[in-house]
Amino acid sequence: MEEARTPQNKLNEIFEEFLHRDDQTTLKTMLVDLHPADISEAIVRLDMESRLRILSLLDTEQAAEVLVELDTTFRQEILRALDEETIAKIIGAMDSDDATDVIGELEEDVAQRILRAMPWKEFREVKTLLRHDEETAGGIMALEIVAVNQDRTAKEAMDVLRRKADEVEDVYNIYVVDNGGILRGIVSLKELVLANPRVKLATIMDKEAISIRPEMDQEEVANIFHKYDLVAAPVVDEQGRLVGRITVDDVLDVVEEEASEDITLMAGITDETIRHKSILRLSGVRLPWLLVAFVGEMISAVVMRHYQASLDRIIASAFFIPLIMAMGGNTGIQSATVVIRGLATGDISLRDTGRRLVREISVAFLNGFVISGLLFSMVTFWLHDAKFGLILGFSLLTVLFIAAFMGTLMPFFLKRLNVDPAIATGPFITTSNDVLGLMVYFGMIDILFHWL
Repeated sequence: MEEARTPQNKLNEIFEEFLHRDDQTTLKTMLVDLHPADISEAIVRLDMESRLRILSLLDTEQAAEVLVELDTTFRQEILRALDEETIAKIIGAMDSDDATDVIGELEEDVAQRILRAMPWKEFREVKTLLRHDEETAGGIMALEIVAVNQDRTAKEAMDVLRRKADEVEDVYNIYVVDNGGILRGIVSLKELVLANPRVKLATIMDKEAISIRPEMDQEEVANIFHKYDLVAAPVVDEQGRLVGRITVDDVLDVVEEEASEDITLMAGITDETIRHKSILRLSGVRLPWLLVAFVGEMISAVVMRHYQASLDRIIASAFFIPLIMAMGGNTGIQSATVVIRGLATGDISLRDTGRRLVREISVAFLNGFVISGLLFSMVTFWLHDAKFGLILGFSLLTVLFIAAFMGTLMPFFLKRLNVDPAIATGPFITTSNDVLGLMVYFGMIDILFHWL
């Protein structure tokens, strides 16, 4: 069956066709009307020579927007193929936050040469933002803002907005400041348009506007945007002076970045190591946690050896080891995933440890009663041994309780130790489940063997 053709597939083919025919005039006309995101998605399927030819047909501002839309890996490949003068022009056309991100991806010596080649205004803005940690509010904020003195009128604010229209993209609010640059309030674009032209901004501004500090972690910024349904927020320093703004598109990037980071960390890797080609580097990241699991499974083998007599007495009990372990493992991972996600999004804090523990254990008990009852019924019907079925069901219920307890508690414990729960929880849960689960299972068979 022929593979479905998406618009991006067709756009990719169109690019290739025009490049092959060397019809630059038609291609350039076509590129003007395309969205930068569509161009970036299409050119990643082209070879490097074709990518560079497409970029050469774009004006500086459009080329900057296309580069911003590209994945980091592809952007770095293209930047390495461009000369420094071209890079400086393209980065100079970016918003300050995007320019800072791109500069931060370059090698130190190259970044310094690019900075020196940039116009003074853009150079000063990027240097200012580079002082902030890239995962803080200061690292994702933009310096392009529309700030107007509180004593100005709505008409004067509109005049300022018109003058800055080309500089500030996607204006949502007018930030109202005093003579010292301290943020006093916010006026939405809608309020500004509907206001009497002669009214002063101090009269119509929202004085309770939510602001963000530059050192705030980007995850917390995303939580604030989500909680208060913000599309933009001002960033202020310790004295309350307005220094920049964060918009919702920056927050969406943060959410995607953090989600990707958590998913890859749960597999014992990072986005950086995914792109890294060094086998030794990849091994070094994953091996320590595999060793943790290895040691735990060796302990499981010792437990099984200790209860050899129980296995000899009831061979049938060995048939259910995979079931007991799988059910416990799934329960532990479910509980851990809920907690890890909650900690990452801010829905759960360390203060919620007890409440979350009770909730997850209650869910595990409810699910355990259902699954244990099903196991009891099947064993009774299959082996015609209700007593053995009862022991298996009770063992499974206990294992699920332990798994939920460990799965809930472990992320909180690791968080208190300042260890990322996303990368360390998995090995601890699987190992503790195997060791404790086997001990409970065989222990109950050993203790209650006289029933059988």
